[in-house]
Amino acid sequence: MTDLTLLSIDTCEGTCSAAIVRGGQVLSRRMEKIGRGHAERLLPMISEMMAEADAQYDALDRVVVCTGPGTFTGLRIGLSVARGLALVKDIPCLGLMSLPVLAAQAEEIDQAVHAIVMGRGGQGFYQRFRGRDDMGLPVAETEAACLDGEDIAAYVAARPGIVVGSGAALVGEASEIDAVDPVVLARLGAGLSPEMFLPEPAYLREADAKKGKALLPVES
Repeated sequence: MTDLTLLSIDTCEGTCSAAIVRGGQVLSRRMEKIGRGHAERLLPMISEMMAEADAQYDALDRVVVCTGPGTFTGLRIGLSVARGLALVKDIPCLGLMSLPVLAAQAEEIDQAVHAIVMGRGGQGFYQRFRGRDDMGLPVAETEAACLDGEDIAAYVAARPGIVVGSGAALVGEASEIDAVDPVVLARLGAGLSPEMFLPEPAYLREADAKKGKALLPVES
């Protein structure tokens, strides 16, 4: 597993990101805050990275993609490209939500880590983590949910810790970790089972934009 060559992709928010990682080592990495235009930028970015890494598409062992939450168009672009490449090359494609990846980027994960992705209308996508499991993933203490900003702030206040993600401002925090690092995404994906982590979109928000659902504890 350590010798795998992976391509990771994230287009769920305003950053268009990708990385090529082999055996845990970074061959090429891009994180461009473009706002929009992921469809026009992603494939040329990947081609540039392949050339920079002096790698061929046939050398890829798997593709890892962020499945959301985020913008509808953005996450669909990333998923479509990831699935398409995996299908053409007949390699596994894995999907990971951005919330645990953001949490994994925190240095001190032995305390509460609040991952928040900015939503619309004062809402955000929220999940709390602490520690890591045997696969290296942050351990979720709550379900991922779309909530009003004041509700998220209450959960953060109840369990002080680290706040990460683009939605940190919803709770009056500033975080240097405001986007998914594609290298972390790739390294996590190297140790996961493709059968358990399917590349399916995670919207978390009702189509009619109703008030966010209540936060529920994760069942053990």
